[in-house]
Amino acid sequence: MDIANDGFGELAAYRAVAGIDAAPADFMKMAMDALQGFLRQAETGIAGGDRPAKARALGSAGRLVEFLLGLSGSEPGRFTPCLAQVYRFVFAAILRANAADDGEAVAAARAVVQELATVWRATFPDADLSQSDVSGRSGVEDG
Repeated sequence: MDIANDGFGELAAYRAVAGIDAAPADFMKMAMDALQGFLRQAETGIAGGDRPAKARALGSAGRLVEFLLGLSGSEPGRFTPCLAQVYRFVFAAILRANAADDGEAVAAARAVVQELATVWRATFPDADLSQSDVSGRSGVEDG
């Protein structure tokens, strides 16, 4: 897959490379952001009657959800079955949206993903970088 030329441009290529060294929690944040972006692109495609754009966006969203579904079983935990159900719901909505140009299915999937992303970000907040200097070292002296 050539993500740099797949209609999503240099930003997609940058995000793919940035995810290589990401911590698992940060990687999931990037995945949720990407999934929301694909679903917004699909909504725009459906609203504008641009079926190829809709199909590309939903295809990318579907592959990402399949990947997330696979990850959910790699290290099973307490919430694995719940996450798997959420991913299956989103995947079913993507399939329905692609087959029938169903904007409501995309909106439902996007709402679920937004809620999941909100919970994920509350559980794993971004690091406070305000205490770091340019070199990445903490501004607090060890004593």
